[in-house]
Order: sequence, then C-alpha cells, then structure tokens
Amino acid sequence: MISGRVRVVLDLVKSQELKGKTLVDVGSSSGWLENEIQNLGLKKIIGVEPSDKARRQAQRNVRGALFLKGSADSIPLKDSSTDIVTLFDVIEHVPKGTENSVFLEIKRILVKGGILLLSTPNSSAFDFLDPAWFFGHRHYSINKIKRMLLQSGFKVDRSEVKGKIWAYLYLIWLYVNKWIFAGVIPEIKWLEKKYDKDYLGKGFHTILLKAASI
Repeated sequence: MISGRVRVVLDLVKSQELKGKTLVDVGSSSGWLENEIQNLGLKKIIGVEPSDKARRQAQRNVRGALFLKGSADSIPLKDSSTDIVTLFDVIEHVPKGTENSVFLEIKRILVKGGILLLSTPNSSAFDFLDPAWFFGHRHYSINKIKRMLLQSGFKVDRSEVKGKIWAYLYLIWLYVNKWIFAGVIPEIKWLEKKYDKDYLGKGFHTILLKAASI
C-alpha cells in the first residue's frame, strides 16, 4: 500500500509535466518510484544507485527504466541532459557538509529551468522520536534547505512540511519490525491509516520541495 510520505512524494512527481521528459531518480534503491511512473509518458527514466545489489534488483523488476551505478555527488550523466531530478530522503545521508556539492552536481545534469523535487526530514521538537537521529540521521529546517539550494543556483518554487506525530510513531514501528523482527510482522492497518492521514495537510515531519535550476 502506498501511503504517507511515499504517497505525497509520488503525488509531487505526478503533479509535474512529465510527457516527453527525462527523469533521474538519485538514490533509486529498489526502484519503487520508477515502477510507479514508468507508464506516465516520460521519454526516459534513469535511476542512480550506489548499491550494486539494489541496482540489480531494480533493473530486474522495472523494465521501463535504466539503473546506473553512481552517487548523489557523482552522477554518471552528461551536463544538461536531464529535465527532472528526484532526491527523496537522500540529502540527509550524504557526508555532512557536502550537501552543496550534491546540489551543484544535480544542477550540472539539469537543463536550464530543469526541476529538482526533494524530500528530507524536517527538524522539529520531535527529532528524538526518530531512532536514526541518534546515529547521525540529519534533520533540516526548511530555511536551511532553501539557503543551500539558492547558494547552488536553484530557485525554490514550492515548499511545504507534512506529516505529524503518527509519522514518527509509524517510523519507529518500521525500525522495530526491520531490526528486531526481520520484517516478518504484517501491516498494522489502523496505524497505516493514521500515518497516511497525517500527510493530508500541513505538519512538521517531512520537507517537500520543488526548485528550478537557474
């Protein structure tokens, strides 16, 4: 079931003019996004992923996309070759202090006026409810992300923060299920519904942003 954060980032992609465009998904993992958008009229879909295992799995599962080995600060594509770049829950994982290098690399592959779609954890009073935060999983203020993008040659066209307290509780459950129970626990329907509802309006969990290369 696509819900919560995944649903809103997918909606953000679908709200763009996609027909005939080239889209690059940086940090494509298993290719879930590519699978969802491969029939939406895009000219080309490219996933960029450093993990060989994830990249091979994605290529097997998603025939309508090409998956390349690369990282957020070293994308194996030519200058001005891309119309849209997605960077969903990636920037918080790059080495601290290299965020601007990542944004400059994305700007390099984008055509002038090309679009960057981004999501990342928002810094709030509830940061402590993200278990990974204690191990360096960064959360940003929306103003800090905007400043870094402006410094890297982007114009922010749209920004918002969504997700509330159930988003944190759902994340805790996911971590417990993955780390302790090896993912064998089935979906908890009521929790999934509350988590999804938390993303229907404004919130404080996830930054969603659209910026254009200038």
